[in-house]
Amino acid sequence: MNLAFTEEQELLRDTFADLFGAESSSERVRRAEESGFDAALWTRLAETGAFGIRVPVGSGGTGLGLVEATILLYEAGRRLATGPLAEAIVGCRLLAELGDSDRLAAAIAGDALVSFAPLPIVDGDLLVAGGTKAHVLIARADDAVVLLERPAGASAVGNLGAPGLARWPVDGARRMETLARGDAAARTYAAAVEEWKLLTASYTAGMAREALRIAAGYASERVQFDRLIGTFQAIAHPLADAATEVDASWLMVQEALWAIDRRRPEAGALVSMAFAWATIAGTRAARRGLHTHGGYGLSLEYDPQLYYRRVKAVPLLAGDPNDFLLEAADRLWSGAAVALPDVGLVPLEFELGPEADAFRLRVRRFFEENLTDELREHAHFSWDGHHAGFTRKLAAAGLAFPSWPREYGGEERGVYDQHALEEEFHRAGWTSHALGTTRMVGAILMRFGSDELKREVLPRMVAGDAVTSLGYTEPGSGSDVAAAQTRAVRAGEDWIINGQKMFTSGANLAQYVFLLTRTDPEAKKHRGLTMFLVPFDTPGIEIQAVHTISDERTNITYYSDVRVPDRYRVGDVDDGWGVLSSALELEHGGIYPKHQRDLLDAAIAWARAATRGGRPAIEDPRVKERLGRAAMHFEAARVLSRRSLWVSAEGRPPRGEGPMSKLFQTEILVQDAQDLLDLAAPESLLREGESGAAADGALEFAYRLAPAPTIYAGTSEIMRSIVAQAALGLPRSRS
Repeated sequence: MNLAFTEEQELLRDTFADLFGAESSSERVRRAEESGFDAALWTRLAETGAFGIRVPVGSGGTGLGLVEATILLYEAGRRLATGPLAEAIVGCRLLAELGDSDRLAAAIAGDALVSFAPLPIVDGDLLVAGGTKAHVLIARADDAVVLLERPAGASAVGNLGAPGLARWPVDGARRMETLARGDAAARTYAAAVEEWKLLTASYTAGMAREALRIAAGYASERVQFDRLIGTFQAIAHPLADAATEVDASWLMVQEALWAIDRRRPEAGALVSMAFAWATIAGTRAARRGLHTHGGYGLSLEYDPQLYYRRVKAVPLLAGDPNDFLLEAADRLWSGAAVALPDVGLVPLEFELGPEADAFRLRVRRFFEENLTDELREHAHFSWDGHHAGFTRKLAAAGLAFPSWPREYGGEERGVYDQHALEEEFHRAGWTSHALGTTRMVGAILMRFGSDELKREVLPRMVAGDAVTSLGYTEPGSGSDVAAAQTRAVRAGEDWIINGQKMFTSGANLAQYVFLLTRTDPEAKKHRGLTMFLVPFDTPGIEIQAVHTISDERTNITYYSDVRVPDRYRVGDVDDGWGVLSSALELEHGGIYPKHQRDLLDAAIAWARAATRGGRPAIEDPRVKERLGRAAMHFEAARVLSRRSLWVSAEGRPPRGEGPMSKLFQTEILVQDAQDLLDLAAPESLLREGESGAAADGALEFAYRLAPAPTIYAGTSEIMRSIVAQAALGLPRSRS
């Protein structure tokens, strides 16, 4: 995987960030609002070769790829650069492809402004981006790519915020110069539309991210009720949601470029989803940025309203964003053809890599050869699917803990290999709950455990003879695990533990519990804590089952005068929070959004099998739009997961990528589970095994399952607080 731009691309980003910072201040943006054009900025952009960035060197351009062009548009969006920049870049590329060298030279030099229409011409009027100043417009009329000159008297029309929007009359009597005609011309224009979508999505993502930066800065300075407003969760948490969504939109643009370059069959759908999601996420972010400013956000003297208007207006030049969900659905499931642009050099890589792919095949073969019908009957998505015998078989094959160091019985495989392993577990329908928890606890033992404890426990784990449960939460503390009251009192070389833990999933199947205790009741909440690895066969432990709405068993565990030798202590006395924090970090991020994938697959299967109005439901536009939205959400979750994985694998300083991934994929699962349950009603009400159940009950199950991931491994509220601080720089939030 590689989600980093090259040094040259980073330099390009810095160059344009500086240029727009100097030449597109909010004061200049305001001055240019009426005309929708900043001539001085346009001159500076021409000097950098910006308009010819996608034009081959032989035709007078700089010959750069679409990655560089999206970087340029992202930085332009951050500063609300005034003028039809995306349209000019696409227009220049079309002039180069269609051989109009004279107009191309003038456009690259900034002497002539060329605009582009993402919608085909029909009789009547056409709203043209930059139409107040554009000399020519390139558009499509039937099977021809045509060029129109600006009509006399074209003037700006009042609008929401699209710069320089003008109405150009178009009718059969008006002369249009035909640049090309036929199927090849239609494909050329169609590919240009896809390029415009990606550039506009980048511009939108840049606007949205800057709107959030401005809002976070304001929230970090504005005092209300004697506190910075950024400390209030009512302010910080919606901003965290918005930042997560906007980051996903920018990643989806880059993923679409990668998919085009690698000729992936889903590339066209990814373009449509990236454009639609940038519009949706950008609108929410700008609105949240405005709302953070309160009444000041509504004032024309303040910048939030500029972003609020433009982030919505600019993408709407292509029409209703929901149309692109239909378009994505057609491209994904109906085989709709799409012409895609040549994207140039794309250094990004969203797949795990050849080594991980080879390891994946090894894992897949193991499951194919060893997962018997009897084991499949035993399988369950939760801890209940743990099978001690099969775990030992996995361990013997080196597939239980392949990421562990060789000295502890592992293969020292990297993060990507481990991720491929987890995806294959899911593909095979085999739970990884026990192994995942044990892998995490084992890593903590390697770091904090005594040599004696490591010698005793790690060989049992790596052989598949022992798995571990987590004992963090208590009935009275919930997610506030640092408020633990389970007491551990020193008794010579032993400790006596009393208390209880809630949601100790797997306690009925595990050999150990990784237990948080309080060893100094007088210390502050996050101090005076100590971690232990307690064998479940120690006298004084009682396990009581708790069954959940999502067909899972968890447990309450009671500890009554449980005597544990000091060798089972993990880390220093009273330093349990430091140990636990390391464990919690391992839980967040890089998790494949498997439940979203299952939900989407189930909904697609239902739509293919069910009928609406005598036709397959998947042909119904309303159904396609809803499925397209769920597919878009899955892709947003997937790219956030990939980024979190990459940050971890590359050892980059985290900036909330893991919590962003966990937050988005769990919250969007709730939303989509509700929506798709509605879509397939009333048959979606029926459970698995019931005659006529939609998707054999998978949609009903997804609805019951969906709330759980928003709670497990840290609630969404905790994730939002982390994102607000790490990604937006907001002060520590409070309720």
